[in-house]
Amino acid sequence: MTSHGRRGVSPVIGVVLMLAVTVLLAATVGGYALNTTAGLDQRTPTVARSTGSFVTGPSGGCGENAVVIRHAGGDSVPADEIEVAVRLPDAGTRARLVDLPVSGTALSASNADDPDNVVYDYCVGGVIAAGGQRWSAGRTITFQLNAGGGTVEPGDSIEVRVVHTPSNGVLTAVELTARR
Repeated sequence: MTSHGRRGVSPVIGVVLMLAVTVLLAATVGGYALNTTAGLDQRTPTVARSTGSFVTGPSGGCGENAVVIRHAGGDSVPADEIEVAVRLPDAGTRARLVDLPVSGTALSASNADDPDNVVYDYCVGGVIAAGGQRWSAGRTITFQLNAGGGTVEPGDSIEVRVVHTPSNGVLTAVELTARR
């Protein structure tokens, strides 16, 4: 009778081990899936409306080729959560202003992803300069295009996107036409 009782234990142990392996595998896959989706709850702030200007002639603080993007309504966004992407479709060039805000009014090498030398390094203003502020209604982002990288003529257009870095969402996208 003893040998007959042991034979029934073997299938039970096999079922318990298979169940344990299945539970362990499910817990591992579930943990990985939940960890992967943890960053998806980042909400992109809503910038209801924004306006911009692009002046090729003298424009005050930044001189020629100044681009100003004005937040006209919606959520405010900390300057350290902003990147600015610039594209000149006529010339086929692009640049990104990153790691903002800057401490003064000039970009360093770490603040510009600009292989085509589109942005003038020594003139940024608004919320992305002087340590930064929140980009909120009425506040601006200002930078200057590099005249040495190819003069922008009145009538030329540029595309500017302001990106919320934590969510990688576009806060605003504007197409501006150069005016004098």
